[in-house]
Amino acid sequence: AFALTASGNAEILAAWLERNLAGGYAGLPAAIDARLDAFLHEVGRRKFVKPLFTALARTPEGKSRAQAIYATARPRYHSVTRGTNDALLGWTEGR
Repeated sequence: AFALTASGNAEILAAWLERNLAGGYAGLPAAIDARLDAFLHEVGRRKFVKPLFTALARTPEGKSRAQAIYATARPRYHSVTRGTNDALLGWTEGR
């Protein structure tokens, strides 16, 4: 009704995506998953990225998805953001 998935406001969208991940990654609607993937590739600010990767990593399926997204989004992130998420997702160089 409010088209939050299509929001152009990063604050609103990050909160909406995090709320959708509250129940775990399994069962996440395809449209939300696609927007989450796009958002994590578009936005590199740690304040948005870390909570979403943290929410994803709560389940084995979600952590696998987080690692897949992170593998392609990581080069776009600032070194501080990479350091935070490297530790969170168990990233090692050459992965």
